[in-house]
Amino acid sequence: MPKKNAKKDIALDEIIDPANPKKLDIESLVQEQIKRFQVISSSKNDAIITSDESKRILFWNKGAEYIFGYSPEEAIGQLLTLIIPGHLHQRHDEGIERMNQRKEPRVLGKALELKAVKKGGEEFPIELTLGSWDNDGKRYYSGIIRDITEKKNAEQIILNEKKKSDELLLNILPKPVADELKRNGKATAKRYENVSILFTDFKDFTSMASAMPPIKLVKELNELFSHFDDIMEAFQIEKIKTIGDAYFAACGSPVKNDNHAIQCIEAAKQMLGYLEERNKKSDIQWEMRVGIHSGPVVAGVVGKKKYAYDLFGDTVNTANRMETHGEVGKINISESTYELIKGKYNCIPRGQISAKGKGNLNMYLVG
Repeated sequence: MPKKNAKKDIALDEIIDPANPKKLDIESLVQEQIKRFQVISSSKNDAIITSDESKRILFWNKGAEYIFGYSPEEAIGQLLTLIIPGHLHQRHDEGIERMNQRKEPRVLGKALELKAVKKGGEEFPIELTLGSWDNDGKRYYSGIIRDITEKKNAEQIILNEKKKSDELLLNILPKPVADELKRNGKATAKRYENVSILFTDFKDFTSMASAMPPIKLVKELNELFSHFDDIMEAFQIEKIKTIGDAYFAACGSPVKNDNHAIQCIEAAKQMLGYLEERNKKSDIQWEMRVGIHSGPVVAGVVGKKKYAYDLFGDTVNTANRMETHGEVGKINISESTYELIKGKYNCIPRGQISAKGKGNLNMYLVG
């Protein structure tokens, strides 16, 4: 036993001995850590702030001075609420109280994004990593704080640009189709059994277009079609495209709508009503035919450049014939559409009318 104690004494003496290499290594490590701390403490990128249970500031580095604008003389001894926005004081106090009640000190595993306030009253975003430790029966807190204003500004720019691109995509594609395209990189074609197709065109458009300056013509069509777009949106109808003076829209694709035929008729009435009122105030008189047909369609995105959502099938062709054989200022509908809305509107039977490529078709004018 004495021999073992002697070995312990020798080991202790070796450490205490100023010339012992082990002691020199320990001192070297301590000095290295001190230097590292000094470098971190003097950095302007990060604020390092220490407080105790009373929530008063005990340590305030150069970074804190640079970020918040207070000198150490102004900050040390003040409550931490000096740099916390007023509306967050209660939340801060409750958080510190919870940490005070913990038996063991704690270092949070991830940085928190919070708000802080500068000397001049400016509120700004910060990233906080908070830790605590105990010494002589007291609990102390140390926080590393970084100003993330530039990061947040960059994120906002990215979000704004994403919003613009999303809005642009929604001007080209229906939302469900756009969402599928963003999610999967492609949009699959789908069949819809119950859809109403609306077609319109203007009487004597070719002669009107040739007699009108091109810029004036485009301005007129833009005003007309923009108003039609608003009507489509109000009635949950999807605008498909315009082809010259023709306006092509559908209800029931890609979003199911049990009232698709009625929605198209009501929208058509508003379109005609708008033209009637506009013609009272304008030198240019626009007269329009409307055709509506109901049935199944296949819908999908065509091509890989300049995406276009389009509808295909005999229903589209028949709707086009309804418009072609319609009457100016009237809504011409097919028999299938009539079966969906009869009893709700007064309809005038037109009998069978020969339609190109379709033979004789029963048609009705909505009163």
